[in-house]
Amino acid sequence: MIRLPMYAAFSLLATASAAYYAFSSREQFYPAMVYLSTSKICFVLLLNTGLVAMCVAWQLARRLFLGSLREAEVERLNEQSWREVIEILFAVTIFRQDFSVSFLAMVAALLLVKALHWLAQKRVEYIETTPSVPLLSHIRIVSFMVFLLTVDCLFLSNSLRSLIQKREASVAIFFSFEYTILATSTLSTFVKYIFYVSDMLMEGQWERKAVYTFYLELISDLVHLSLYMLFFIAIFLNYGVPLHLIRELYETFRSFRIRIADYIRYRKITSNMNERFPEATSEELDASDATCIICREEMTTAKKLLCGHLFHVHCLRSWLERQHTCPTCRAPIVPADNGRAASSRQHGAQAGVQPGVFLFLYFSDLISLPHIFLF
Repeated sequence: MIRLPMYAAFSLLATASAAYYAFSSREQFYPAMVYLSTSKICFVLLLNTGLVAMCVAWQLARRLFLGSLREAEVERLNEQSWREVIEILFAVTIFRQDFSVSFLAMVAALLLVKALHWLAQKRVEYIETTPSVPLLSHIRIVSFMVFLLTVDCLFLSNSLRSLIQKREASVAIFFSFEYTILATSTLSTFVKYIFYVSDMLMEGQWERKAVYTFYLELISDLVHLSLYMLFFIAIFLNYGVPLHLIRELYETFRSFRIRIADYIRYRKITSNMNERFPEATSEELDASDATCIICREEMTTAKKLLCGHLFHVHCLRSWLERQHTCPTCRAPIVPADNGRAASSRQHGAQAGVQPGVFLFLYFSDLISLPHIFLF
C-alpha cells in the first residue's frame, strides 16, 4: 500500500511536470493558465494535488495536536466518516446546480475539518475519564480546540460573505450551517473541558459540575435543534425537502429528550453518594486487585456498588454522567429508595389503594422533573 508521503511526492512531481510543459510550450502566462484550466489531464492532476495537500494538512494537524490515535478514536473516525459521506452526497444532490470544482474542494475540506472535530471530542472524553493526564496533553488539546474554533470561524465568515454578496439562496447556506454547527460543538466541548479542569483542581469535590454540564449540553442540544430547523426551513423553501436532514433532526430531538431523562436518573443515583455507596474495605480492595476498571489505576479508596464492584469515586461520578449501569457487569445502578418506593406501591395496591392514586404515585416517582432545577 502506497503511503501518503510517497503518493504526495508523486502527485507533486506530476503536477510540476504538467505546469512546466504548459509554460514551456506557451510563451505567455495567460495562454499557459488557459491550457492548465482546460486540459482534462491537468485538471485531474491539479485536483488530485489539492486533495493531497488537504490530507497532508490533516495529518500534520493530527500529529501536532493529538499524536498517535487510540483504538476508540480510530473506530469513531471510521464509523462517522461513512455516515457523513453518505449525508453529504445527499446534500450534493440538492445543490447540484452549484456543482463546481470549488464546491468539491469545499466539501472535501468540510469532511477533513469534521474528522478533526470528532477526534477532538473523543480525546476530551478520554481525558475526562483519566485521572492522571500529562500537562502536555492538556496544552495540546486546548491548542487543538482553539485551532478548530479559528478554522470554523474563518470558513463560516467566508460562507456568510459569499451568501451576502450573492443575495440569493446558494450552496453557501449549506456551508454556513455546517460550520455554525461545528463552531457551537467546539465551543461546547471547550466549556465542558473547562468544567473538567475546574473539578480536577477541586480534587473532584465540585458538586455542581453535573448540573452545569447538564445545562451546557441542554443548551447545546437546543441550539443545534434550532439550527437544524432553520436550515430545514431555508432549504425547503428554496430547494425542496432536504432528506439528509430528517435523521439529524430526529436524532437531535431524541438526544434532547434522553438528556433530560438521563439527568433525572443521574440526580437520583448521585444524591447522597457517600451514603448511597459505601466505602470499600481493605479486604474488598485486595480481593478486587485494587484496580479501577474505568481508569486502570490502583485504588487506595473506592466506592462499592450494589453489585459488589469497586471504583474510584471520581471515576464513578464521571461514568454516571454518561451511563447508569455498572462498568463491569452492566447491572443497573438503581437508587436505594427505588426498592422501598416499589415495595410501598405494591403494598398500597394490595391494601386497596385506588388505581388513580396508584398511577399518580408511580409516575410522580418515575418522572421527578423538579430534580432538574436542583443545584
